Amino acid sequence: MSFSMYHSASGMQSPHSIHVVGIGRTGVGFVDAMLREGEVEDLLEDPRARFSALAIDIGEQDMVRARDYAQGFLERLEERNIPRDRARIRTVSLEVPSKEELFGSLARYPEFLKREFLRYDWNPDYEPWLPDNIEIPKPGEHFPRALAKAIYGKNYYDGPQLLKRELKDFVQSVDQTRLPSMVLVCFSMGGGTGSGIAVDLARHLSTVHFGRRVPVIGVGVMPCSADDEKYRGASLFATLNELDCMIDDDKNKGVTQVWGDLYANPFTGGFFVANMEHVWQRISRYTDLGVPAVRQGLRLQVTNKFLADSFVRFAAHDSGRTLFRALRPCGFTGAPHETVSSKARNFTLYNLAKLTHPGVQVLPGEPLNKWRQILSDWLDHTEEWSGLVEGFKTDYAEVHIHAPRYVWNESVDRKLADTMNKHLLDSDEATLRTFHHEFFDHLTSYLDILLPGLAKTDLRLFWESRKRYANAAREEKLLNHSWLLDLGVLLSERSSQMKDMAGERLWGDDSWVAVPYDQLQGDVLPPATRREILQQGIAAMAKTVVPTP
Repeated sequence: MSFSMYHSASGMQSPHSIHVVGIGRTGVGFVDAMLREGEVEDLLEDPRARFSALAIDIGEQDMVRARDYAQGFLERLEERNIPRDRARIRTVSLEVPSKEELFGSLARYPEFLKREFLRYDWNPDYEPWLPDNIEIPKPGEHFPRALAKAIYGKNYYDGPQLLKRELKDFVQSVDQTRLPSMVLVCFSMGGGTGSGIAVDLARHLSTVHFGRRVPVIGVGVMPCSADDEKYRGASLFATLNELDCMIDDDKNKGVTQVWGDLYANPFTGGFFVANMEHVWQRISRYTDLGVPAVRQGLRLQVTNKFLADSFVRFAAHDSGRTLFRALRPCGFTGAPHETVSSKARNFTLYNLAKLTHPGVQVLPGEPLNKWRQILSDWLDHTEEWSGLVEGFKTDYAEVHIHAPRYVWNESVDRKLADTMNKHLLDSDEATLRTFHHEFFDHLTSYLDILLPGLAKTDLRLFWESRKRYANAAREEKLLNHSWLLDLGVLLSERSSQMKDMAGERLWGDDSWVAVPYDQLQGDVLPPATRREILQQGIAAMAKTVVPTP
């Protein structure tokens, strides 16, 4: 039986088509996972469904594997008598231009922006935002965010407009599905290519090409403690600030009232901050063999792969209904009259906790109490490795448990509840929902933990990256930015025109965004919990409620 997207009579929703855009090495890994896992093939058994995937990176180094997975995916569709043309999979490797080519394209940006948005005020003082002495890395090397943005812009606006055509074709493919769709935009928060491109691509995809008709869901992967310093440093601070000014309704209004509706929050379906620290800690502790540098790299690869695979399984579960339902208490996917914005607390933490691994610590046939003790021991680390500052509280938590049915019992359930209650308000003001699943490998147990009501200031890495940003040189700060650079705005710097506001002007007459600088920096914190924001949001309406005897 087919259901509408909002089927209030039964509480059921239609199956959904899940589509993905992956940017940078981490984002391309999510496309790999979609193609590697069998869930998407199962979704396509429904003749109304389609699958659209777009992988984008600078250079070829991360695309060979994606193309191999795509070929295998299409062959498996044929084996199941599913037409190949119901899947559109594209990989785009952006060439690294010469400095002359890149600066020639940047010089035309006022023309590009005027063509895109008639309200754009052509500034005669415009200059390219990249410093003249910048060195262009080779493919496979690290690209600062500001440089990745410039390469994206050249391929979107200039010449044959490769990326503009790719996004148009992607949207046309999504529109051909006869089911409701959700689109994932996946990237690394700490990297340069992914986060540098994503802030512009999401705007073009969601607002320009989709016309804000389809839920576009951000999936930003936080670095773990083993990642290189450059992924945990000043660049992350600028990325979090830019995303905060999109996802927080109040801050976003402060941007759009200056620069227009094209800069409205592109993540219309919400934003997941994905934390993999627990997975890294679990994986890194069960082998000390091999060359340390090689071992470290392999561990990180496995950690990132497990995160991508796990999130994809969650997103595709029950034909996308699980993701759709999870986003409702997060403040998204509900009908307009059901939804109150969480504003500065509009992020949702996706915390992946790995509890058991094949052949590590406990073996098949050993006493069940040993299995349960291992589960309990690793549950103890869930809060420690959540990436959250001490004292974070929210009103809703959702946990998807993947464990053998004969191992997980009431005592482990109680342990989980005790662990999750550390993040929840008092019982009358909070809800914990748990759902049981089984992994195909019964020796692996893990948890998908969803915590809505997250603010950037709840992340320990926000404060660490803020310190590194404060100590960075001026040019490094510029290269750490992406969003609004083409408008001449350094978002994470103080405006010299409006001292209380953010957004330093790069050239010409000074400008600003109507976002308080102290809020952007984290010196003024948002309300302590999402519940307070929701109560403020309905305060006026609550006065109209008629009491009943």
